[in-house]
Amino acid sequence: MGGAVGELPLVGCVAGTFDLFHVGHIDVLERARRHCDRLVVAVLSDDWAAAAWGGRPFVPLLERAQIVQHLRCVDAVVAVDDLAPGWLSAVPEVRTVFAATGTDGVLGAAELTGVPATMLTVLPAGRESRSTILRAAIDQRQSRSSNVA
Repeated sequence: MGGAVGELPLVGCVAGTFDLFHVGHIDVLERARRHCDRLVVAVLSDDWAAAAWGGRPFVPLLERAQIVQHLRCVDAVVAVDDLAPGWLSAVPEVRTVFAATGTDGVLGAAELTGVPATMLTVLPAGRESRSTILRAAIDQRQSRSSNVA
């Protein structure tokens, strides 16, 4: 991308759990990276996921963060405990936050409360995994989260 001389690089952020990592996650992260100079991924903690879904992730935070960190399209990873006001302070110089529609494990616009609308860019969903075992686990987790009030 690159900005004008003297302009700060555009830092973008994607927040999510990235549990049961699959091709749809890669699609969203690569799309986000095309819209910024640096991509920072905020990986949400196990406790956040338990509160949001009613159960802990299948893959622990450290492993999820390590998986995401090794992608070419990702410049940095930060762990985030919750999305309370000010959570973006963990991502210095962020100028845009990417939301995804319909990609499990990546937050959508409705879940990114507190992010100013002017900073939000909504990306289309990525592909779904064709693995029947992985899809069954994701569907089980999503049905569990729909029962959390």
